Amino acid sequence: MSKSLRTRRKSRKAVSLPVISLKGDHGSATKIAVAGTFIEPILNDEGKNPNNMGRRRRVDRLSEIKLTMRQMQAGQYIRDAYCAVEMVSSGMELKERVQTQPRPDAIVVAQVDAMSVFADVMKAVPSNMRYVVEHVCIYNNPLSSLPKRSSNGSHSANLKVALDLVANKLKY
Repeated sequence: MSKSLRTRRKSRKAVSLPVISLKGDHGSATKIAVAGTFIEPILNDEGKNPNNMGRRRRVDRLSEIKLTMRQMQAGQYIRDAYCAVEMVSSGMELKERVQTQPRPDAIVVAQVDAMSVFADVMKAVPSNMRYVVEHVCIYNNPLSSLPKRSSNGSHSANLKVALDLVANKLKY
């Protein structure tokens, strides 16, 4: 009986990653590290790649959606404001600006400034559309990964309306 069980089971296939044709350091090739990235050729001034070198880039989900220039700028502003909050909370920006140890109140001032810019720009986003703005602009996830049904309408339409409201607030 054990022999029949062995013959019924399919052998597992080895998982292989695609071969990278471009040279260069592309970072680790783990599943997590390559998720949401692509390898692009490094071109010289003439638009050629004589050394066949490439670099790994993270996919910008905003650029995958058909947006107006105002909407794209508003989405990038939201993303940059959130990144500033993250950088200040880890201390990176202060470490770059100051050679010595900064005063504790200087750290708090920088954190408050970054948080106030982010909070101010997100005030323009209605609460029922905030989920899609965070999903795409902040967490860099595709719209297709959101659930298909929404009580608030199309995710794409919600994102475009929210980004238009932010663009109006920023006077783009």
